[in-house]
Amino acid sequence: MKDKIEEMGARILRLGGPLPLQVFIRVKKGVLVRFTNNGVYQNGFQDLLFYRISLFGPEGPLSVESDDCSQKGIQEALRRLRKFISSLKPLTLPSPLRGEGWGEGKVCYPIVREHFPLQVEATPEMAARAIEEGLEPIRREKSSANGYYSAYERFFYVADSRGLQLSHPATAVRFGATITRGAGKGYASFYHPDPARLDVGSVTREAIRLAKEAARGEVSLKPGTYECILSPRAFVEMIEPVRHHFSLELYEEGKSLFSGLLGKRIFSEAFTLREDVSHPKQFGVPFDAEGMPRKKLALVDRGVLKELLSKGNSARGMREHSIYPENLIVDSGPLSLADLFKKVKRGIFLNKIRYHTLVREKELEVTGLATAGCLYIEKGEIVGRVDHLRYHDSLFSILGSVVGRTKEQILLKDGEMGASLFPYLWISKMRVV
Repeated sequence: MKDKIEEMGARILRLGGPLPLQVFIRVKKGVLVRFTNNGVYQNGFQDLLFYRISLFGPEGPLSVESDDCSQKGIQEALRRLRKFISSLKPLTLPSPLRGEGWGEGKVCYPIVREHFPLQVEATPEMAARAIEEGLEPIRREKSSANGYYSAYERFFYVADSRGLQLSHPATAVRFGATITRGAGKGYASFYHPDPARLDVGSVTREAIRLAKEAARGEVSLKPGTYECILSPRAFVEMIEPVRHHFSLELYEEGKSLFSGLLGKRIFSEAFTLREDVSHPKQFGVPFDAEGMPRKKLALVDRGVLKELLSKGNSARGMREHSIYPENLIVDSGPLSLADLFKKVKRGIFLNKIRYHTLVREKELEVTGLATAGCLYIEKGEIVGRVDHLRYHDSLFSILGSVVGRTKEQILLKDGEMGASLFPYLWISKMRVV
């Protein structure tokens, strides 16, 4: 794959002639299978290629994107790009930062190994074996299931007219299952770049355990404030509206909700949020979509807004907001998940979110619905499930109410170029409506 993509990048630059171009290419190959306890019902082989060609001017890049890698397709993309030339004088390519971040006096990229042996052609057979292994205990429990399995190989490539050439291969496997037992539902999942790390049995056992807990009975919650345990997956979805506000550009323009708050406490002292692809348990692309080295930043340190994202965290062409954190880490804590449950006096376990939206951006006010299988906890014991749970609160309040974290940290796929590493979070108060 590497040789083919490098040849394609060189071909684009040759066809661009004297133009100062930058090329970003992303490739993904593998299988995505969705299944039920009756067997596979959707089996799709993925073979995706995307490229972006950019010209840089005084106000930033103008780009064209395409998935047509034929000679004709590339020439058409370049033709569209040349229309911008008159409005982009002078044309300048961005220079990687020197003497900052990862190196002293030179450009230095973090070392990330996330490419492991994977025969893409064998992924359908790998999927069949994993699904059958997962379904065996589910059928024994006389439960029903739906889930997914994916295994793929990815490749990221950046090159420009000055000779810059960066590449990063990656592999990954994902497996998840929602188990239904009576009226109870439970969900668990796995993600890791190394396919050999997948333990299907542990995923299905956890999903079955949660389904049994939810099957104890239904609890109707009155509107009010409750303690909450957020799973890593729920937390990824919960903080989505916050991410782009960590942009230094938006901050300096006064468009970030955090503008003017640098160095001030905005969340709980028990909450620290970092962006760090170099963490030993993290995985992701060591450069951003413009070829800059990824930066290691403490965005929030014990509740204080500490640092902001700038060049080195660009997701241009892949996100609505060009500067975006994709390798987030929340530090682990001293408690096991079982111990955390025992500490909750009156609260909910929110494992997965079905719907989550921003209602008012200024207050970071959000509302959402939990998936079936949300658990109610009273005096440290699981009482049953809350089938129709809706929350409505401010993320300033939710993240300002973090009081505990678990030892367990879960790695989650997060965007196309990164991953998140989060523990379970104990929130002292969240408003249920």
